[in-house]
Amino acid sequence: MSEKPTPDNQTILLIDAFLQGTISDQQQAELERLLASDSEQRQLYIDYMQVHNGLTTWTNETTEPADWVPQPVSQSHPSRLRSPRFLLMLVSSLVAATLLLSLAYYAGWNTRADSSSAIAESSIDQPADETSQPQTDHIALLTQAVGVEWDTNRNLQAGAGLSAGWLKLKQGTIQVELISGASILIEGPAAVKLISPLKAFCQFGKVRASVPEQAQGFTMETSRLNVVDLGTEFTLSLDQSGSGQVQVIDGKVELHSTDSQSTPANVQSLTTGEGVQFNQRGTIDRLQEAILPLINPEELSQLVEQQQTQQFERWQKQNALLKADPSIVAYYDFEESSNWLRTLNNKSQQKPASSSHGAIVGCQWTSGRWPQKRSLEFKRTSDRVRTHIPGEYQSLTFMAWVRIEGFDRWLSSLMLTDGYNDGNPHWQLSDKGEMILGVKTGPGKNYFSPVVLQPTDLGRWIFLVTVYDHQKQEVVHYLDGVAVSHHEIENPIPLVIGPAEIGNWRPQEHSGAHSIRSLNGRLDEFALFGRALSADEILQLYQSGKPNS
Repeated sequence: MSEKPTPDNQTILLIDAFLQGTISDQQQAELERLLASDSEQRQLYIDYMQVHNGLTTWTNETTEPADWVPQPVSQSHPSRLRSPRFLLMLVSSLVAATLLLSLAYYAGWNTRADSSSAIAESSIDQPADETSQPQTDHIALLTQAVGVEWDTNRNLQAGAGLSAGWLKLKQGTIQVELISGASILIEGPAAVKLISPLKAFCQFGKVRASVPEQAQGFTMETSRLNVVDLGTEFTLSLDQSGSGQVQVIDGKVELHSTDSQSTPANVQSLTTGEGVQFNQRGTIDRLQEAILPLINPEELSQLVEQQQTQQFERWQKQNALLKADPSIVAYYDFEESSNWLRTLNNKSQQKPASSSHGAIVGCQWTSGRWPQKRSLEFKRTSDRVRTHIPGEYQSLTFMAWVRIEGFDRWLSSLMLTDGYNDGNPHWQLSDKGEMILGVKTGPGKNYFSPVVLQPTDLGRWIFLVTVYDHQKQEVVHYLDGVAVSHHEIENPIPLVIGPAEIGNWRPQEHSGAHSIRSLNGRLDEFALFGRALSADEILQLYQSGKPNS
């Protein structure tokens, strides 16, 4: 049975309703009666209003952020949830809730211990939608892929994180490293389902598993038997009818029947050099003839090197086309002749301004997408490339091949203008994995993609493109050749870059925590097009430049 509120509690509830504008005529009459008849209630009212006025002043000073600090805008259609009016109402509500709780404590409210679970922390900068949060449910990593044609819509590249699910290959070879430490090579055609860090299911195909001591017990299941590795390496070959072979290369495995409980009577052990063959009925016989050798990691490495050479040659052809593209404003391919050079040349053949050649500050030369390709590494907060892009552009396309090593701060620069004046663009990434294009148009407009970069994307080469399309009045973000978000431009204006930095920011007038936006990673190609590239053109650029295919 609920207790009747004390006079102090009742007064606080009535004052709060008054401030929120929800007080009824009956409640207002009750509040007036309490204040007129009780001096302690009048003092409580005075204390409450003083605190409220102070917090209101603080709210007014802090709810209008600097326009150079990105604030999300809606995709395609404006939303009331991101309007200044809504934000002010939200902050005011939070302030009032905080005030109410504080004064409740002051007035001696006794709240039940389990009531705290009803109070959730919230932030207007962090949507509650799970799709807007980085996902970390990966159980494996795709470390190599050679000559692969996938039998699904997933066009995975080496470096991709893998969740539980199917890997289906029409052809080619992949290497998968599970977080348990087990490593498996899969030759197509094949269908293998990852179940957990210590378990997978093979429907058909060829599999070579290497299992260190840390992953002992790794199990490769089939429809007829399960292979439990006790260390260290075995192969499995399985056709689509369910017949197959198992052979131990080194160490020991156990074969468990799937038709009955695993007891000593129906568990068979195999050691180095031994093998069995089995059919769809579950009959198991000693292997009379060894399995044809499956590819080993050394052979896979050689195939990877051959593929990398072919891919680099393909990119070189695309590179020549980009240099000659008349719409290129600035093209940095990072293919400079010496590690001692501190200039990043604009390779456009359209007679670019000398100021558009980049001045390298701090960054060190290293390898890029392929061993033959060069890149710049951005590590320290001082690392950057200074440039100056003259002109005014109705539309712009920003393009970069980047390898992110970590999100060290809230914002990481791809390219930022020194200032943030009308028409200045800021292209950057958030620490949650969002792509952001900010454009100064009175109060700055910022176009946030959903969270598209996950923790497992760190350390792999990714292709980022953002299009500012004046004619269509939209901003489009692309990851690896695929559009990930579209945003309406309410008032398109020409873009002006001028003095700017790649991989960092030197703000002219701003300071504070958000002014440090240095990139932690590598860049090995960067371009600005003075037009809006089409989706087909962007996909073609990705196909020609992707490091694994």
